Amino acid sequence: MTSGKKRGKLSNGEMNFIRQNCLDMPIEDIAAQINRTVEPVQKFIDKENLKMRNMTDSEHLLVQLRDRYYYLELKKQFTDGELIFFEHQWIDYFNQFSEDVTHTEEMEILEVIRTEVLINRGMEDRQDILRNIERLNGLIEDEMSKPLDMQDMTAIASFQTQLGGAISSKSAYINEHEKLLTKKERLLKDLKGTREQRKRKADDAKTNFSSWLRQLDDDGLKKAEGYDMEVHRVAADKAMDRLSEYHAYEDGIVDQPILNADTLIEEEPDE
Repeated sequence: MTSGKKRGKLSNGEMNFIRQNCLDMPIEDIAAQINRTVEPVQKFIDKENLKMRNMTDSEHLLVQLRDRYYYLELKKQFTDGELIFFEHQWIDYFNQFSEDVTHTEEMEILEVIRTEVLINRGMEDRQDILRNIERLNGLIEDEMSKPLDMQDMTAIASFQTQLGGAISSKSAYINEHEKLLTKKERLLKDLKGTREQRKRKADDAKTNFSSWLRQLDDDGLKKAEGYDMEVHRVAADKAMDRLSEYHAYEDGIVDQPILNADTLIEEEPDE
């Protein structure tokens, strides 16, 4: 327990002080100003969601990312610099898609950015390899430029062996780089295809509804539809009249099919 610090429920004045200063002052300074420990100040800020009120869209997305279940794994996989790159890319993708991202698309975005990080890491490794190749070539040239009797053949052989290993690493990097680029292109294509399919369905729905509304105002279409409806009505009436007449069945009985009450022919009583 910290001696001298106030305890108990925050007063209205303390809460107002926190509201007014939480965006500008560190929590430790706020707590010191009101003679409180950091815990109740932090708890009040979290409860009131004060830090979120003046956040930009990007800051809000960053908070969302850091709350994701996979963020802790990303922190284990990447260096601090790579994690910052990942966060910026994640925010940019979500802004590009207006935050309208399904779980499947989010996983695709996650894998795209992870691949981009690996590509960047490979580029850095490539620069190290090129610098090492340049250094080894310089050492070999320096040694070879000496008089023959002063050349250290053991050192030259060692440099050449190291140079061969560096050149092999460079070739391996090129192959790995091409694989990562191919993977990234495939992931981007899949992500774009998924969203294009969703967008196409939405556009089709808008187009169909808009077309239907335009058809309602089309006088020519109204007349054509009205004519077809009248033809169908006349044909239906003729069919009703024909089917409601007396019919000779295969067993020789002549009777009237009863379609409904309106088609029933009432016979006159015998006198």
